[in-house]
Amino acid sequence: MNNIDGDDLQKYDVFSLGVVVLEYFCVMHTYDCNMNPNDYIYCGMHPYDYIRVDNVSPVRTPRERDKKRRKSYTAEFKLKVVKFAEKVDENTGKENGNRAAGREYGVTDMMVGRWRKDKAVLKAMPQKKRASRRMDPKWPVLERRLKKWVLDERAKKRKAKRIAREEGIEEFVGGSKWCFLFMKRSGLSVRATTSVGQNLPAEWEEKMARFRTFVNQEKKGVKLKDLGNMDEVPVSFDMPGRFTVDERGKHDIAITTTGAEKNNFTTVLCVTADGGKCKPTVIFKRKTMPKEKFPDEIVVKVNEKGWMNEYLMGDWSEEVWNQRRNASGPESSLLTLDAAPCHITDIAKEGLKATTKIAVIPTGMTKLLQPLDISVNKSFKSHLRNQWERWMVNNNKHTYTRGGKMRHASLVDVCEWILEAWKAVTPECIRNGFRKMMGEEVEESDDEESDVEMEELGLEVLPDELVAALGNFHIYSDEEFDGFDDE
Repeated sequence: MNNIDGDDLQKYDVFSLGVVVLEYFCVMHTYDCNMNPNDYIYCGMHPYDYIRVDNVSPVRTPRERDKKRRKSYTAEFKLKVVKFAEKVDENTGKENGNRAAGREYGVTDMMVGRWRKDKAVLKAMPQKKRASRRMDPKWPVLERRLKKWVLDERAKKRKAKRIAREEGIEEFVGGSKWCFLFMKRSGLSVRATTSVGQNLPAEWEEKMARFRTFVNQEKKGVKLKDLGNMDEVPVSFDMPGRFTVDERGKHDIAITTTGAEKNNFTTVLCVTADGGKCKPTVIFKRKTMPKEKFPDEIVVKVNEKGWMNEYLMGDWSEEVWNQRRNASGPESSLLTLDAAPCHITDIAKEGLKATTKIAVIPTGMTKLLQPLDISVNKSFKSHLRNQWERWMVNNNKHTYTRGGKMRHASLVDVCEWILEAWKAVTPECIRNGFRKMMGEEVEESDDEESDVEMEELGLEVLPDELVAALGNFHIYSDEEFDGFDDE
């Protein structure tokens, strides 16, 4: 026989089954000569107490015990358990019940009760399937109408709530979980187009350090309200998002617009380091000034290319930069701007230096050194797209040609969109852009969104080879852009 002490007993989980299985025998009276003594071990509890080795199980980790307890069952097995629970006993005239069925098949009575409740579902599903994913909609009429509408209009939640009111469904909330399950049931998925930002130039760290040093020197004696940054933002009359919803498997994804995606104009934005915003400027692509009455809070300009040029830079500095609230003199203000051709010509510089000191951001460094690109432009364009989407779903604002084609928004409507989107940009979002420009610590802002497409798409975590390959695509920057082509 084998003797084990207390330390050796730690290798065995004697109490794992809840009952200590001991085979007591007295060596003097019950020893069977046919038994192999090595099959028994002395457990140290009593001089005559032994345990069969094959009745002692090794100690299991909590994960191993949980893994053994967790088990899935087929629909066939569940129905078998339900049948036993509902079977009427001949002697008592009562059903066996959930507890009896649980004991019979080694499951809990709670599981039996749930399976009895879902009996109809279990009968309808494949018998070898182990789970029902609840793919049947609770409101089939609503979802059929909504699926049809989503493929045309792509505004799921707002339209869903409207349909729910029409159908008299008061408890409908339209939350994110319902939206996810609706898309899954209807075979819809989010689709996206992609783009890649510019690569940084060679020795960019040295250039960034030199620019920051220059700005620190030039801004001495300059108040935050007089430290500014201006930038041009190209905008289209149609602004569909890069993401949309459509059926899985489709290769061509159509988006409802007015067909004016290539009809562009320019918005000129300017911000100050204290979180202030200058009056926005819009440049339309046309030869003559429109006759409409525009809001006073926006400056409207035109030229044949619809883009900023050296002459409009002079107008902008006089009508916008010099007209900002509590503006200081030329020696007490500093304006940072990128190296676009229209900013660095002799005519443009001469006009700007008469009103302010300037700091030109090195070519290819705007995503690191231009506050508008860092934290403001993306937020502004997002709010602007929201304005366009609201206009698209408001049929009262639409006009049509004789052929029935929808016209794009009027110039006055566009100016109102710009003003609303500009108001929605928060001062903290602007201040964080200037802090990042100077390499300072920033405070988190809910409204802040980088305008750098690579960060937005998560490309910084892609393999180096893929990022390098994507970097070979040429993306125009403000420095290279020279106006919109005629279409």
